[in-house]
Amino acid sequence: MNPKEPRSRRLYSDILVSFSRKQHRDTVQVLLCHFLAALGQPRLNSATVKSPSAISRFLNHYDWNLRAVIRIMRRHALEQYFEYRQQFRGRRPRLELIVDLTSLGKEGQFTALTGWMHTLNGVHGVHVVILFLCCGTFRLPWSFLIWRGKGQPSPAMLALKLLRGLPVEVRQGNRDIHVLADAAFSSKPFIQGVVDLGFQGFIGIPGNRTTTTGVQLKSLQKQGMKIELPDLPGIPIWVCWIWLKTKTGKEQRFVISTAPRSPANIRQTGKRRWKIEAFFKTLKSRFGFGRFGQHSKMGVLRYLCLSLLSYQICHFEHVDSQQEVTSCWPDWGALARTVRQKLCGWVRLSELKAELKALNDVLDAIFIM
Repeated sequence: MNPKEPRSRRLYSDILVSFSRKQHRDTVQVLLCHFLAALGQPRLNSATVKSPSAISRFLNHYDWNLRAVIRIMRRHALEQYFEYRQQFRGRRPRLELIVDLTSLGKEGQFTALTGWMHTLNGVHGVHVVILFLCCGTFRLPWSFLIWRGKGQPSPAMLALKLLRGLPVEVRQGNRDIHVLADAAFSSKPFIQGVVDLGFQGFIGIPGNRTTTTGVQLKSLQKQGMKIELPDLPGIPIWVCWIWLKTKTGKEQRFVISTAPRSPANIRQTGKRRWKIEAFFKTLKSRFGFGRFGQHSKMGVLRYLCLSLLSYQICHFEHVDSQQEVTSCWPDWGALARTVRQKLCGWVRLSELKAELKALNDVLDAIFIM
């Protein structure tokens, strides 16, 4: 691996090396080429370099090591994270761990996905809990878990499992780590788990929760009050609220902090949770996250990981292409298409040659007539 090469190319090369068979290397390049078209819907059924049936077999049946691909993605993410932090002199940007759940709505029968297909918040499909790492302009997904329905670990417990799986070297290299989550993760086990891990939580909470004195949060009059919750004795919590504009007026949202902070700091930190919403929007609208048609669990996992890989490659390209990154959210469509030309150019060229041949055949037939 050449350290002078752009990190996006190094990641791409390491991914290809992890496949021992040339057939698999060619297929994954075709898949990434379709993901990097950044249309939000990888058109795998129209693939020409590899047939749709070959792509389906690659995702659902062929024996290749998905764990090896994930390990490479994580290794490159850690390397880029530490390199990014070393650029700063003095105080470095704080690491923020954002957890949230996104629903991938699906219609039709997916009998092989039994245990994964559920209805949550009015959406029927697969529901994924993701851990998103943010540190300044460094913004990458780390891992995800799939919610398996009622009677199984809740999304909050899955998020706590993801937090516990954070590498030791990352936790030891940061004095204060913030955990950001919305009100769906305000359960007692989650808050207790965040405190036990030594993280500082900034978590949304419903306004009807009561304090140990029996007062509901929505009845509090002073921002930044120190309170205790009945199910979390001995854990001091500071609460604030913000007003969000809605179509019908304004809605009050509450945020709690497990560390003593000023009201302005709590509100400002709590709002940064919305960065993961922008990530979800980009992942779905550009990289086809959730637009899978696979009917096997292995196929779905592989599809989701390749979608995240496409995002990661583009993020590295964005960081490498600028001396000073002033914007964390570029034009993902233009960026992905640039990466596609650099890394998967031969795939696109082969597709264009096939289209040109088909067009020439049609024109020749017309002229003969």
